[in-house]
Amino acid sequence: MQANDSNAGTGSSDPGRHERFSSRLALVLGGLGMAVGVGNIWRFPRMLAKFEEGGGTFLVPWVIFLFTWSIPLLVAETAIGRRTRRGVVGSLARLFGADRAWVGAFVALCTVAILCYYGVVAGWCGLYVVESLRGDVMAMEIDEATSHFVDRAQGGGAVVAMAAALLAAGAFVLRGVRRGIEVANKVLLPSLFVLLLVLMVVGLGREGAGEGVRWMFRVDPASLATPEPWLEALSQSAWSTSAGLGLFLVYSVAARHERGAVGDAVVTGIGNNVASLVAGLATIPAVFALAPAIAPDVAPVEVLGHRGPGGTGLSMVWLPRIFAELGGPGRAVAAAFFGMLFFAALTSLIALLELAVRTLIDLGVQRRRAVAVAVGVSFCGGLPSALSLELLTNQDWVWGLGLILSGLIFSLAARRAGAGELRKTWIGPEASGFVGGWLDLVLRFAIPVQFVLLIGWWFTQSAADAGGVLAALRPGERTGIGTCLVQWTAAFAVLFFLRRRLGRAASR
Repeated sequence: MQANDSNAGTGSSDPGRHERFSSRLALVLGGLGMAVGVGNIWRFPRMLAKFEEGGGTFLVPWVIFLFTWSIPLLVAETAIGRRTRRGVVGSLARLFGADRAWVGAFVALCTVAILCYYGVVAGWCGLYVVESLRGDVMAMEIDEATSHFVDRAQGGGAVVAMAAALLAAGAFVLRGVRRGIEVANKVLLPSLFVLLLVLMVVGLGREGAGEGVRWMFRVDPASLATPEPWLEALSQSAWSTSAGLGLFLVYSVAARHERGAVGDAVVTGIGNNVASLVAGLATIPAVFALAPAIAPDVAPVEVLGHRGPGGTGLSMVWLPRIFAELGGPGRAVAAAFFGMLFFAALTSLIALLELAVRTLIDLGVQRRRAVAVAVGVSFCGGLPSALSLELLTNQDWVWGLGLILSGLIFSLAARRAGAGELRKTWIGPEASGFVGGWLDLVLRFAIPVQFVLLIGWWFTQSAADAGGVLAALRPGERTGIGTCLVQWTAAFAVLFFLRRRLGRAASR
């Protein structure tokens, strides 16, 4: 297949349908922009803090699952995308059959659902750039800062901020792959890493920071022998890399090259983990060094693990107050931190929006109209989350777990293609020998087993938190089993009802 921006010979009147990244580097930057998001920065330290004796207890299984869940799924996604040159609905319809195009549509729906509330999160990050420059939030005590965030995170201000974030992402996606998405990642991603490194240097330069670094890499063998760090690490690896969401598949549709699936996936996965580690080094040492001056009776590990409203206790509540301890430079450091968060959110938001747009393009909609529809649907779908933190938490729970289900679907798609066929024909010589055997084993067996373990564990935790299985099955339980089953079943029912129409559209 020709690797250019022309639509000659395709029968399509929309040149954006076959647009390509300008180089392999541009695709890799796109993959990193897709993977590196706010979860690397505000969720990662909280996951480490669950193991008070040492964050390394989490890091060991987290690295293992990079190679037994995330990278294999990214390899499968990129191989399928390059082979079919279609979005998730069209690609998976080629593998499962046109009559099962609704299965791929579930992956797209799951991603769009995440897009809706992720726009709200991106808006928060933009708001707090302004908040930090004003300096008011840095002078607040923790309880006051918590209330302040709750006020800002829901209501009219959150709606406006979400709209601004979606419009910013839409402006890049509207310009297409090369002039929009590629340019965004070439500017935003290096800026993100520069800000991360600057903050890491600031954090490491404080007295007492060394204890934070030692804690971050300390392993507790007793805790490592329990299931919790393994299951937490698997969930973080899946969510952080976005493996199974179809985002890397969509970017791979626009790859200029047919080969390199393994290499590109490895660079994306490892780059994402490196970003998480640097983010950890930018925040954890600073917390160990500065938090005792604010709350001498609270252990630094407790500060790191503070969930807070919307899971943002560390980032939106504690860190502004901690940065204020730096004195004069504190306001600039806080602005840099939230600017970094906004860049991370925006690059991921662009990838999520591009998947929605690519799905519409595959259904025959031109890019300009597809962007308008995708932004409009995302705004309307995100309104409930922008108006209520409770609803945002519910959507994060339901569709965050939906991501794990999407990962299973890609594993089944690889089996449908024949893992050996996928490896030998779709990927090529780079997947021979040990690498090929590893891919076959993980895609065919390990991922389904990990899916069962992870979903089973999350549902068990949900039942424990709700006070029993029957209580967790109530649809109104915010993070229960019932709300997942109801929303997933409704999604599958609607898509199954539309299966013939989806099948015809996917066969175009």
